[in-house]
Amino acid sequence: MVLPSITKVLRQGQICNTCRILRHVLIAPNATEGIMKITIQHLTVSYFADSAAGTSIAIPLQFDGAQPNHFGTNKASHEPLRLAGFIGKTELGGSCNVDTLQIVPHCNGTHTETISHIVNDDIWIGHAAMDVCCMAVLISVPVVTATRTSEDYRPQLNNEDKLITAASLKAALRPFTELKPAALVIRTLPNTTTKRSQSYSAESSPAFLTVDAIKVINELGCRHLLLDLPSVDRMYDDGLLTNHHIFWNVPEKSHAMTADSWQDKTITEMAFIDDALADGVYLLNLQVPSFSGDAAPSRPILLPLQKTNG
Repeated sequence: MVLPSITKVLRQGQICNTCRILRHVLIAPNATEGIMKITIQHLTVSYFADSAAGTSIAIPLQFDGAQPNHFGTNKASHEPLRLAGFIGKTELGGSCNVDTLQIVPHCNGTHTETISHIVNDDIWIGHAAMDVCCMAVLISVPVVTATRTSEDYRPQLNNEDKLITAASLKAALRPFTELKPAALVIRTLPNTTTKRSQSYSAESSPAFLTVDAIKVINELGCRHLLLDLPSVDRMYDDGLLTNHHIFWNVPEKSHAMTADSWQDKTITEMAFIDDALADGVYLLNLQVPSFSGDAAPSRPILLPLQKTNG
């Protein structure tokens, strides 16, 4: 039996300001399941993606295995739910498996956060990350030490600080500057698999962005920033979170939004972008649970985009 094609046009405002997305369910010859072909018109160019070609850039959270960790927080953990006359583990005689989870989204793995990370207002992640999908650009940038740049940061840089610079971003973005993507994905170099289980601490401080670099990202006009670092700011920064404030246009040293603050922007941290994904243009599906909180574990999926013929 051949299923009829299904076409659904999503409102422009639901996706991004410069994209229209058409979804077509297609049945491949001799296939038993449908294949979804996604066609995007971005600015004046049409692209397509295969829904079966997506790659998650979330680090799998292994409750009983190695995990990434920030600030020495307790590991994410799970245990069977125990109630009167019930245990949520079949191996222990329970009728089904039901776990209780303990997790700190900001510190225990891939997560997405909103402006509420730094302000008093409640802009919940389950409400802010409503883009069904949008165009993203993936770039790779080298990490350099503070001694190799004259770029700025607040508080003052230390010589041993490891940085993502505006100069590196501009060089990597040069082929994509006319695209105006809704999302930017940054892979830092070197890109080792140890990122999947790295414990970041005072003895193993991660790289972060210079103020000049976060301004470049804002000038690009992206609503969603995704990167493989645990934070856009220095791990120990006197509590300033300078880059977070600049990204969301919140006055520095303030926890109050203004009429000009950008409430619809998100930051996804502690991702891992495998080398198998080449720098280029992708369709981003940012999957976030409907949590009433400033952050939640997330699963960003990248689907390669190709220009359509003509």
